[in-house]
Amino acid sequence: MYAKILATADMEVKYKPKVLVSQVWNAIIISMYREHLLSIDHVQRLLYHQVPSEQDGKRTLRAPMFFISQEDKVRSLGCSGVKWWLTTMRRQGLKAEFFPPGSEAARRISFFAQSLTTAIPEPLAVDAMPTFTVLTPHYSEKILLSLREIIREEDQNTRVTLLEYLKQLHPVEWDNFVRDTKILAEESADLDDNEKGDKKTDDIPFYTIGFKSAAPEYTLRTRIWASLRAQTLYRTVSGFMNYSKAIKLLYRVENPEVVQLFGGNTERLERELERMARRKFRFVVSMQRYSKFSKEEIENTEFLLRAYPDLQIAYLDEERPRKEGGEPRIFSALIDGHSEIMPDGKRRPKFRIELPGNPILGDGKSDNQNHAIVFHRGEYLQLIDANQDNYLEECLKIRNILGEFEDYRVPTANPYGPEGSKEFSKDPIAIVGAREYIFSENIGILGDIAAGKEQTFGTLAARSMAFIGGKLHYGHPDFLNAIFMTTRGGVSKAQKGLHLNEDIYAGMNAFGRGGKIKHTEYYQVRRSSSSVFSWLIDWCVSQCGKGRDLGFGTILNFQTKIGSGMGEQMLSREYYYLGTQLPMDRFLTFYYGHPGFHINNILVILSVQLFMFTLVFLGTLNKELTVCRYTADGQFVGGQGGCYNLVPVYDWIKRCIISIFIVFFIGPSRGSFAGSWSSG
Repeated sequence: MYAKILATADMEVKYKPKVLVSQVWNAIIISMYREHLLSIDHVQRLLYHQVPSEQDGKRTLRAPMFFISQEDKVRSLGCSGVKWWLTTMRRQGLKAEFFPPGSEAARRISFFAQSLTTAIPEPLAVDAMPTFTVLTPHYSEKILLSLREIIREEDQNTRVTLLEYLKQLHPVEWDNFVRDTKILAEESADLDDNEKGDKKTDDIPFYTIGFKSAAPEYTLRTRIWASLRAQTLYRTVSGFMNYSKAIKLLYRVENPEVVQLFGGNTERLERELERMARRKFRFVVSMQRYSKFSKEEIENTEFLLRAYPDLQIAYLDEERPRKEGGEPRIFSALIDGHSEIMPDGKRRPKFRIELPGNPILGDGKSDNQNHAIVFHRGEYLQLIDANQDNYLEECLKIRNILGEFEDYRVPTANPYGPEGSKEFSKDPIAIVGAREYIFSENIGILGDIAAGKEQTFGTLAARSMAFIGGKLHYGHPDFLNAIFMTTRGGVSKAQKGLHLNEDIYAGMNAFGRGGKIKHTEYYQVRRSSSSVFSWLIDWCVSQCGKGRDLGFGTILNFQTKIGSGMGEQMLSREYYYLGTQLPMDRFLTFYYGHPGFHINNILVILSVQLFMFTLVFLGTLNKELTVCRYTADGQFVGGQGGCYNLVPVYDWIKRCIISIFIVFFIGPSRGSFAGSWSSG
């Protein structure tokens, strides 16, 4: 962690690496505790603790037992020490494991540790790192779940609610949430033991709906807990605002003189950290319908702005035409949590740009991105959807990710001289891709299948295509070189009837204009399979117990979207440019990775149909015609007038059928071998 994330070339080490690492590690564990992934018992066993040193008057850091193997424990403590340790553990009632069974925290820590073993670019100091912006388009997605949505029962024949389903889906996190809520309630309620009554009966409301008192602060906690485990904008904002927390944490850890400068004044220190975070990071949500929001949507948006004041919202504002019968005036406006609240309850825009006309041309997502792209700041841009999430430990790698663009150190050679020709002949990095973890894969078989399709397309295929130089921009967690992209056609296309999958057009622009596209393995972003979770919400809340038709149409919806988008992309001029201007190797890579894939699928389907037609035809011939007979030595048996030599044809059919079954058996055997090899 110190070598890959904290250590920089300009860093002046004033403390031991163990001290710096402990601060980052403790912040990660505490963030998981606040997300209710860990209980307080697990947190105590995973944190670094300050303990008295052997030297008088000094304190030292004690590493958590998580980093110490059982063998080291036996060697350090001896037999009597181990017995004492085990006895203490039994008396305290603590479990031996560090994470709850099947915990999401264990998966996150495991991926974080494994990712640090890969080659990672060296980070710059926080005050020298480039500025970047996260842009999220929003149309009508749910911002924050209401209490009625999570506890109502639409169907009288069943008792299933969305909250009950999420409790069964995340039992450990719900149990941790109930414990924290009970502690909060006990601290706020000044009651003695006689007034509390039966403890078991008194705790029933907590385990049922998450609160006992109907006070807004308690109901809001339950709404937030459910919203953070559903596909909501609040989950996306809270996840990607971890960038700000990560920047403040890294700046504080790597610059201890900043802490000493303010001499214990936590307010001034926090303002300094927020100033640095605002310089380096900006989060813009493009809500094109904000001016037409309902009362509930306005309240939820205001809650977002109060919770995250640095969050910026871009929206379309419409005014009446100056002349009667003229066109209405349309503005692109920007507000944040610091904007002044006017007497009508609306916030005064910080920026307001008049547009030449209605920006809604065709594709909603592209239009939403294009009108808000002017408000981005910095060299790099991350375009994400409103169904994604992020973690604090992954956000700590942001400096390493931005280092993949290879723009940290500007060459000193003259680009027009002979010494600078080699340095400037390299293709600039336009897009850096990242992995995705589909967090809706545990919803059931449908979620597992949808997550598998998404992971195959967004991670496995992207990894392979980047290796051969044919990867484009899938869209969701990728980082874009904003200066390169905005000066070479933009990041999104919006036309009527064309550019259905606008995500891929950023990659086509970069690919056709000399930009290089990379893929990273050490960084991942959480993503939900939208179709699956929308089905889950609809099934749990609106159609409990009624079921739903989950046939091939629902399962193959993702492939349908990709295929139809690819068909429309073949009509665009970008395909013509790529097909006529690329060299042969890059052209074949692009063709077989993108349009050729779907064309080959058509040819495969036609060939299978032709094969089945041939089998039916040959079966008819076998029934109607006389087939010649041969001996074991291959000699023709006489006396067979008018027969036909169809034996080679039927041998060919047998070989084809046997080959098909061999392929069927090879697939599972390869998977089991790979699984045993990886586990070994």
